[in-house]
Amino acid sequence: MKRLNQDIKNHSFAAVYLLYGDEDYLCTQYKNRLFLAASGGDGMNSMVKSGKDPELAPLRDFTDTLPFFAERRVLLLEDTGLFKHSAEGYDAWIESLPDTACVIFSEKEVDKRNRLYKAVIRKGYAAELNRPDERMLEDWILRRIGQQHLSVAKEAFRRFLEICEPDMQSIDNELQKLCGYCAEKGTIEPEDVDTVVTRSLTNRIFILIEKVTAGKRVESLDLYYELLSLREPPMRILYLILRQLNQMLEVLELQREGLNRNAIADTMKLRPFIAGKLMDQARQFRLSDLQRYIREALELEEAVKSGDLQENMSVELLILSMTG
Repeated sequence: MKRLNQDIKNHSFAAVYLLYGDEDYLCTQYKNRLFLAASGGDGMNSMVKSGKDPELAPLRDFTDTLPFFAERRVLLLEDTGLFKHSAEGYDAWIESLPDTACVIFSEKEVDKRNRLYKAVIRKGYAAELNRPDERMLEDWILRRIGQQHLSVAKEAFRRFLEICEPDMQSIDNELQKLCGYCAEKGTIEPEDVDTVVTRSLTNRIFILIEKVTAGKRVESLDLYYELLSLREPPMRILYLILRQLNQMLEVLELQREGLNRNAIADTMKLRPFIAGKLMDQARQFRLSDLQRYIREALELEEAVKSGDLQENMSVELLILSMTG
């Protein structure tokens, strides 16, 4: 990201860029910033093409044409899939780009063994834009809050992290709502987070499991029915419950190997506070019970797929079993 920021700031661009990674927010932000900075908003000398396997000849014609009263011609290619298979001829095109052309690829998946990828590396720059680690994400959120001239209480910040979806786009959307809501008073308190921020489905599943482990059958079912009222598909809810049960099982196994919270978080690629919550929940289960509930969830999923059970009944039966 540092190289991208420097090129945008200095208005000095490589012949080709490849943007990819698992954080869609960063990919979209840098794609838009880079394209706007390189093209200057000049529609005559810029072009955007989306879709799989674009025809090579028109792309070459565009980049080989001299810009009209501008420094460069800028081509943005989105989701081409060219970096996942043998794209014969495209690597030679990239290698031969003139100084008056700038090509930006924005891709979902990339195979680093791909010839086109290697051509991009030789000719320009490839940026893998993945989800930031916990510290970087927290710093980014605090900067965003500070830019709005707001302060945030420690508990409010912890709660915000806990209930938001982990992707940066969702966080950005919720931050905008929260900062707008608190603009006049100048500070963000826990009750503001509870009032404004939409709880993620993952967080609601955490709460559901907490109710289940406490043996609160009615409250667990009420929470499930609330999720249904929010139009969450029953099979997605079952999938997330099953995923969390599997995560708790993995946590127990890693703890038996002597790993602490941070080591478990690194191994499972989770935020440390999420790993800590899973550890707390896993303590409420015996290993044999977790294994049994996982088997039951898989059996219920199979019964739905085979048409022997209605979708909405699957989660109900699992909750009844776990709170029995």
